[in-house]
Amino acid sequence: MTYEENRYWKNVLTIVPIIGAALATVSYVLRLYSRRFTTAGLKVEDWLMGVGLILSYCATAFVVDTAFNGVGLPVSSLPADERRRIQFGSWMIQKFWAPSAAFVKISIVVFLKRLLGTVRAYAIISNILIGFIACWAVTALLVNIFQCTPVQYYYDKDLNGHCMSGQRAFFQAMGAFSLVEDVIVLCLPTPIVWGLQITFRQKIAVTLVFSLGGLVCIFSLMRLIEFRNFVTTDLASSSAKESVWTCLELDVAIICGCLPLMKPLIQGFLGKVRSGVSKARSHPSSGTKLYFPNGTTHNNDGFRQINDPLSSMASKNAHIAADETRRSSDVELQGIAVTTRIDQDIDRPRTGNSTDVSAEHVWPR
Repeated sequence: MTYEENRYWKNVLTIVPIIGAALATVSYVLRLYSRRFTTAGLKVEDWLMGVGLILSYCATAFVVDTAFNGVGLPVSSLPADERRRIQFGSWMIQKFWAPSAAFVKISIVVFLKRLLGTVRAYAIISNILIGFIACWAVTALLVNIFQCTPVQYYYDKDLNGHCMSGQRAFFQAMGAFSLVEDVIVLCLPTPIVWGLQITFRQKIAVTLVFSLGGLVCIFSLMRLIEFRNFVTTDLASSSAKESVWTCLELDVAIICGCLPLMKPLIQGFLGKVRSGVSKARSHPSSGTKLYFPNGTTHNNDGFRQINDPLSSMASKNAHIAADETRRSSDVELQGIAVTTRIDQDIDRPRTGNSTDVSAEHVWPR
């Protein structure tokens, strides 16, 4: 590659990861800030996402470091110290990618489980998926560490040692498993949402929120495709694009995982705007909750847990009965007593009082 190409990749590997990390950080901070609009504290998924964000910083830092150590140039043209640093940076990126991705994915699964966990099948599948993601991350981490003997041989070829055969195939396999996990996390809630007795518009809205994870699948796929050009003996010239997709995959996953939880913040802001425009309204804005009108149960963190819609129908009927006017009939069929109250003024000469007539009828069994 020419010097111009080297400068191009140096700029790309510096600017893109830093911007991605900044956007991921802003998303996570807004996620935490939105908790002010709810009565619940931080949930376990918030802590998991925070750990994933911190680990992504480490991967980003080593990607940026490789940008200043001859990335894009053939490794044979680099001084020994730069060659060692860029290979060490590539080795360290692998160590932080899998754990960071695992914490982010498990955070999303835990959130969805809390939202849809009343569906027994989804709760069971979620637990299995969490276990699979954890095993995948541990396997990827351990194999990445011990793929060469001694361990330092990966980035210091002056030592006597060797690496396992099929390194690139292993990286592709780990990337393929990661993509499968992303697709499962994306698709798993969809049939449950469309099986709920809610309106078509509500199904579309909830599906769109969950479909944000499709962006993660795209970046994960691009990273997997780029491994076709990955050469472990010449990481300087072959790992530039893979490093970019690695950072973007982690950052986009964090952003997509945080966006649904910003709904209380957005609704709270809109609620303040509405209250400022129409101060005459005495009731507080209810816009600080992620609202699923039917088939949901309220949680104290600003969200509603999607569950059996029949219970919400009974609650709705109770409210309708309470709002009936004084002319009402409580009717129960099959021989049960029916009470009818009629409040009226009888048209008769007044003796100082109006008469309130109550008639009680009993239906025969």
